[in-house]
Amino acid sequence: MLHKYRKIDPIKAEQFDGSLEMMEKYHITDDGSGETYTFRLGNSPLPLERGWWIVYEGTSEVLGLTLVNWRTMPDEKFRQNYREEDSDGE
Repeated sequence: MLHKYRKIDPIKAEQFDGSLEMMEKYHITDDGSGETYTFRLGNSPLPLERGWWIVYEGTSEVLGLTLVNWRTMPDEKFRQNYREEDSDGE
């Protein structure tokens, strides 16, 4: 009988709090309303809202170029897919 399993690989992620420090760190720009932002680190701009997660998905190589892959996602979706590791397990 087939069963469903969830694969949970260790990842690096940080929850966006809207601070200037995080905006500078991740090259985030305010879209003007103070509630929606654009995350511009990497290949293309990604939408971002306060409370969303910035997820590092590693690197890939395409035609000799090394690309850094990022994704943004709402808190609910993030928590469905990821669990925090024990603090001693970095």
